[in-house]
Amino acid sequence: MLPNIIFIFALAGIILIILRRLPEAVQIQDHEGQQEPVDKRLMGKGLPAQAFSKAKVWSRLWSTKIWNFILEAKDLKPNPVTGYRIKKIFGHIHKASPDVQKPADIAPATAVAAAVPAQPKDENFYLELIKKEPKNLANYDALGKFYVEKENFADAKDIYLYLTSHEPTKADHHGRLAFCYYKMGMFDKAAEHYKTSIDMDSTQPNRYYNWALCLEAKGDFIGAIKAYQQAIALEHKNCKFHIGLSNAFAKTGDKEKAKQALLEAQKIDPFNEIVKSKLKHF
Repeated sequence: MLPNIIFIFALAGIILIILRRLPEAVQIQDHEGQQEPVDKRLMGKGLPAQAFSKAKVWSRLWSTKIWNFILEAKDLKPNPVTGYRIKKIFGHIHKASPDVQKPADIAPATAVAAAVPAQPKDENFYLELIKKEPKNLANYDALGKFYVEKENFADAKDIYLYLTSHEPTKADHHGRLAFCYYKMGMFDKAAEHYKTSIDMDSTQPNRYYNWALCLEAKGDFIGAIKAYQQAIALEHKNCKFHIGLSNAFAKTGDKEKAKQALLEAQKIDPFNEIVKSKLKHF
């Protein structure tokens, strides 16, 4: 026990030294760097320029990464399957996840939750909110969700690029950015950001499913199979996950495993028309 405590305190001391030096390094970088293109695009829509402290952002990012390293090094990181089940039992699963159930052959989807009082809203409504409270990133998120709802994925992508640069440790931002990339056919970037969101929060089965769809779309069927299996491990009784797994196995030429996955889906939902249709081909 004592060696563990010494190890943690020593590592904490190193973290403090890094974090104390980090603001100086970021300040130098801010003076030398230029505004990113995404900021210019947002300003072109009438959004105000921001002056957030990147030192705070990167401090939070690196402290999170280092803490996760400590947990993994000491084998203290909770099992994602257990964590997901406990959250599900007590109702703590995030209700505004960007991932919504859809048939496996279609695409990942997103739940667009209202972040402001119910009333008629258009783009200008959200732009005015941001102008009134330019440092309230929740308003940017609301605008991003509005764009997604209207299937304006290019503008939504810019919003979530902006949010991931200012809140890089928020898994939801990366998940929504990944969804936008997927809908734009940019599967490599979509897969990258779904993987980032999973690294930050490995308890969301729909993110594994959407990651699998991205990997499958870019031809990585083995990676897709593993991702589908991880989604199933978290939520076994989700018919859609088994259908997706079957599709991926079929694309590798393994018809037997593809059929087995469909039979598992049929056990969950005996009347599922997609499953019935696909089983006719075996």
